[in-house]
Amino acid sequence: MARKTKEEALKTYHLLLDAAAELFSYQGISHTTLLEIAKFTGMTRGAVYWHFENKEDVIKALWERDAAPFFNIFIAKLTDEVSRQTDIRADLYFKNTIKEMLRQVTQDPKNSQAIRITFNYFEATHHQTELQTYLESKSDAVYQALVSALTHLHQQQLLHTQHSPEFIAGALYSYLHGLIEVNLHLRMKKTDLTNDGDLLIDLFLNSFFVDNSL
Repeated sequence: MARKTKEEALKTYHLLLDAAAELFSYQGISHTTLLEIAKFTGMTRGAVYWHFENKEDVIKALWERDAAPFFNIFIAKLTDEVSRQTDIRADLYFKNTIKEMLRQVTQDPKNSQAIRITFNYFEATHHQTELQTYLESKSDAVYQALVSALTHLHQQQLLHTQHSPEFIAGALYSYLHGLIEVNLHLRMKKTDLTNDGDLLIDLFLNSFFVDNSL
């Protein structure tokens, strides 16, 4: 009986998260209440409060379920020495890792939805909250992973020396953030990341990399 109850609780948890993601995307975070999430799934308000104290808990849970696993893998590929030991050149490995990340973000519906919701949360919240601090720490982890990978490339003399790894990491992070944010807003799409994502990454990174094709 206890096992069945645990399985049912987990099923309810994911149903509530799926409902929250759909409502957040359709009508916005600020216009969605925990009661609406409960009604959307045909559950009681108590069922929601059993799993989540407030909407910030829901957003954090969406990030942890749908985005964090992918970003953890992405960070590991950029920073882990074993992952870097491949048969291709280090600069190509870095470019391919960035391209793979962009493809995943744009083509995985749950991943895209979780990122869009967290982006919208930042836009709608003007004071520092526990969730903002949490999400900022995840954002900083991505930036630090870029710094680590670019420092590795700099040590191999694969980057132009006039720019520091920190400068390139900041520029690349901002560029990726802009591409992803515009792509996630259906009414604002100015580029086709599905077809042109690789080209856009090359266009940006080639200006920082030493040309070893000669």
